[in-house]
Amino acid sequence: MAEPLRRRVRARLLRGLSGAASGAPAPLVRAALGGAAGLARFSHHEELVLANLEIALGDRTGPRERRRIARGVRHHAARLLFEWLRMARATAGESERREVADWIDGTVEMDSSVRTLDELARAGRGLIAATAHIGNWELLAAALRRRGLDGAVVGLRKRNDSSADWLVAMRSACGVRTIAQDAPAREVLEILRSGATVGLLADLEARRIAGVFVPFFGIPVLTLTAPAALARAARLPIVPVRCIANGERYRLSVENPIVLDRSLGRREATLEATTRLNGVFESWIRETPEQWAWHQPRWRSRPPAPPAAVRSS
Repeated sequence: MAEPLRRRVRARLLRGLSGAASGAPAPLVRAALGGAAGLARFSHHEELVLANLEIALGDRTGPRERRRIARGVRHHAARLLFEWLRMARATAGESERREVADWIDGTVEMDSSVRTLDELARAGRGLIAATAHIGNWELLAAALRRRGLDGAVVGLRKRNDSSADWLVAMRSACGVRTIAQDAPAREVLEILRSGATVGLLADLEARRIAGVFVPFFGIPVLTLTAPAALARAARLPIVPVRCIANGERYRLSVENPIVLDRSLGRREATLEATTRLNGVFESWIRETPEQWAWHQPRWRSRPPAPPAAVRSS
């Protein structure tokens, strides 16, 4: 099956941007992306962002505040693309790789909570790090790799999608391996059993992957069960990690690990842990709403209707 045209165009655009960004002054590239972010307010994505903001924050914000947040979302997306283009320079060669590594070290500040990761890593039993599409999740993975945490991230790899290959190459040049979402569970478990780290993005809907409906901003949403399933199989906690923009730099922090309640049945323990993880993500988003991916159809699916009662004659 041939690669769809829109994916080919997106891949060529990324390659073109990478080439242009490598030779242009950084302020010029960032200004150009900021201008594109301004134009994006006329797009379908802007409509979806505003609709999602009303669903999630409508009880606490008015239209004006939601438009302000949407503007911040656009400009944060432009910042992300600028930073990913900078990280992609590492694919060019060894000197560029060292330059990117130095930039990561100087950009990401790790607070004292990161010691939780160090302690779990030293135990040698593997580490499940869960994050959301907030802040800069690609920079998060690269920074943890720079800290010495070996392993892989689980990412969406569509067939016939060369734009996804660009992201995989960028991660690889920064020392981060990618495992496809539909890879066999044993492949992920083998990484954990070797004592390495598996990183998961677990805040968006993926209909092709096992999920349950649990609350998110007070509304049941289809949510991945992969973190809880891995935690049960590997007998490990889920560690929520985020990397949030703080001025020109980023701050990487870790929440208390989520431990599955083994006194509950499999389904009940999965629901409980997944609900708690959603709660962590929700608190992050409320704290820095401009840095989350509001353009995703997070509230698209609805729980199935309960079966109609059967009347007795």
